[in-house]
Amino acid sequence: MDPFTIAAAIAFFGAIVVAVVAITVDKIVTWFRSRGRIKAENSSVIAFSLAERIKEKKYVEVGGVFNNRPTNTRIVQGFYDMDTETIVDARAMASSQAPDEEIVRQHDEGDGLVVYT
Repeated sequence: MDPFTIAAAIAFFGAIVVAVVAITVDKIVTWFRSRGRIKAENSSVIAFSLAERIKEKKYVEVGGVFNNRPTNTRIVQGFYDMDTETIVDARAMASSQAPDEEIVRQHDEGDGLVVYT
């Protein structure tokens, strides 16, 4: 799985509301857990977070989501169906504050993409 495939699927998902929040590991995990039924009902779905930018470091363009918002961290998290190549559910987060260092490290290691198991 590569970041560009996910970014392209996001473009076809439709409108995603951007939440301006402090981005923490807890917020990401809580959102996934509250939607656990999605993965439970479909084994071809993966949970992901995709960084467009973290602390001003650019990863992959996520078209039509963030536009010109003046934030230094932009992440989309969601569920991607590998069989249909579509986004099942997603949300976008933007923040001017630096995210948790764990988030920075994970996204840096994955070239902007983190797949959660």
